[in-house]
Amino acid sequence: MNNKIYVIDACSLIEASKRYHLNMKIFKSIWDKFAEMLENGHLISSIEIFDELQDEDLQEWIKPYKKAFKPLTQEVQNNVTKILKDYPGIINVRNTRKSSSNGDPFLIATAMCENGDVVIVTNEKNTRELGIPKICSNYKIPSINLDEFLKEILE
Repeated sequence: MNNKIYVIDACSLIEASKRYHLNMKIFKSIWDKFAEMLENGHLISSIEIFDELQDEDLQEWIKPYKKAFKPLTQEVQNNVTKILKDYPGIINVRNTRKSSSNGDPFLIATAMCENGDVVIVTNEKNTRELGIPKICSNYKIPSINLDEFLKEILE
């Protein structure tokens, strides 16, 4: 196991629950690994991301790991303010976009507060100008997609 801290986005958790059904025995090792990493602090997120998880099965599964979803500390809030100043369009106040996530600046801000080898896990494409991968790149925070994440943690 590497010593990276992975900061996971709601879209990656939701995609994982769709692809690797929580209740199917064949995928148990994936969810056991997620649970282990959530417990030992190698998989974290923002409390704002926790609130975006709407799937009932996923909500039920994730509840015991709520402590892995970091609170909105002053440092996180200061980073969110910086992100919103640099990228005011990152949130969609009107929520007219179906894929809009107002948790994105909190996810990035949480990663900025962590020490060490930090990687954001998101399924957003690198083509969106205000997407997580591009903004992370500008802040020198690596980001990977769900498949790359699984390859790293399951090897």
